[in-house]
Amino acid sequence: MSESEEPTERGADFATESLEKWTPRFVANGIDYNDLARLQERIDDWSDWCSEFAAIGDEHEALGTAALDRGDELAAGQHFRQASMYYHFGSHVWHVDDEERDEAHMEAVDLFERAGEYLDPPVHRIEAPFEDFTVPGNLRVPDASPGGDDGDSPLVVLLPGLDSIKEELSAYDADFHDRGIATLAVDGAAQGETWYEQGMSPRYPELISAVVDHIQSLDPDGVDTDRLGVYGVSLGGFYAPYVAANEQRFDACVGISGPFTVGSVSGRSSDLLREQFQWACKTDSLVDVDETTDAMSLRDDIEDLTAPSLMVTGADDHIIPPAQTERIATRAENGEYVLYDNGNHVCNNIPYKYRPMAADWLREQLA
Repeated sequence: MSESEEPTERGADFATESLEKWTPRFVANGIDYNDLARLQERIDDWSDWCSEFAAIGDEHEALGTAALDRGDELAAGQHFRQASMYYHFGSHVWHVDDEERDEAHMEAVDLFERAGEYLDPPVHRIEAPFEDFTVPGNLRVPDASPGGDDGDSPLVVLLPGLDSIKEELSAYDADFHDRGIATLAVDGAAQGETWYEQGMSPRYPELISAVVDHIQSLDPDGVDTDRLGVYGVSLGGFYAPYVAANEQRFDACVGISGPFTVGSVSGRSSDLLREQFQWACKTDSLVDVDETTDAMSLRDDIEDLTAPSLMVTGADDHIIPPAQTERIATRAENGEYVLYDNGNHVCNNIPYKYRPMAADWLREQLA
């Protein structure tokens, strides 16, 4: 922290608590547990959070560069992907310095793009036109279809949560690719790169419909774009059924720890959560935030959710009450509900249980 900056009220204790709180998510999605121990020693103030994550990201990037120098492209892709996650988690809820945060986010995007060339399957960036901007996505197509042959694979569109980005969802890809399913991780409204163009909005399904239009027009090799699933986590667990109810081209839907209604934010107890919603809605006014989030509900759409829909959550979810996720499954025409007694939010503490199960379920629906 420079001498010209004011110290924050969020010091080392706040940073330590945040690291501990998010450890299951960090580890499940690409952060090394040993690096978290180093971060606990290095972060003296919340203002240090982004730069210290970035510094360790630079170490992983250097490993990727060294791997390229010795001709090991697979290792390079893995290192660059991991470096991307450090930059992402350094910036994902950090709003101390907007310029530094945006630079860290875009570095996460750039590092993942470098990784994508060497990952298996490789990552192909798509940009779907929507009004006066484009909606970006990362497309990955496995070599084999669900039948184990070289036929076309169904496609699952992956949707991030409130503070997530499409690059983070690469942690979910392998479960689908191993089952012969292609994936397309998308930054929807107020997410990742799309945030710079579009804040949080009940129009979210329109952006995803534009993505479906575009991917079907591209007709990529190895993909059957007439067999579509949608899968979302956290707030994306609301977006997935919300999209499927408004876009009948989706044949199946999975939502992980999503709410039936997003609802008012002003009464939430977490300052950090309120800040994140303000950032997502591009406003300092909690009144304006509530106007947006109150409108984000499945109440008027749930009867249109006719595709088979699997809703999953954990009984120890203290962010989205499990009853909210259960309500989606109960009200949906073809809803199913899975509750893990020991699962936390997004069941990040037991990804080995729910991720293969959800991928198997989608394979059954789409194959």
